[in-house]
Amino acid sequence: MSGLSLDDFAFTGRGDQVLATLNAPNKVVRIRPGGTATTVLDAGDGVQNPTSVAVRGREVYVLSAACTTAEDPNLLRARLHGGRRG
Repeated sequence: MSGLSLDDFAFTGRGDQVLATLNAPNKVVRIRPGGTATTVLDAGDGVQNPTSVAVRGREVYVLSAACTTAEDPNLLRARLHGGRRG
């Protein structure tokens, strides 16, 4: 994995997979062993400058501070489902 500027990350509970927040591109990505990153949440889901992520069971919580957009800071809740959000 290279070229990603992570703000925060949390293990998913599925092996060595993690969810990571990418503040500037407004994304949450799943990173698998070996470094493959896949976007699982983005601005279309309501993510705005995500600063932290937490996983509890199958629930994922993402805090969007909206520090550069100054619009709609929020706490987004999503569900882990089959390796993707559901």
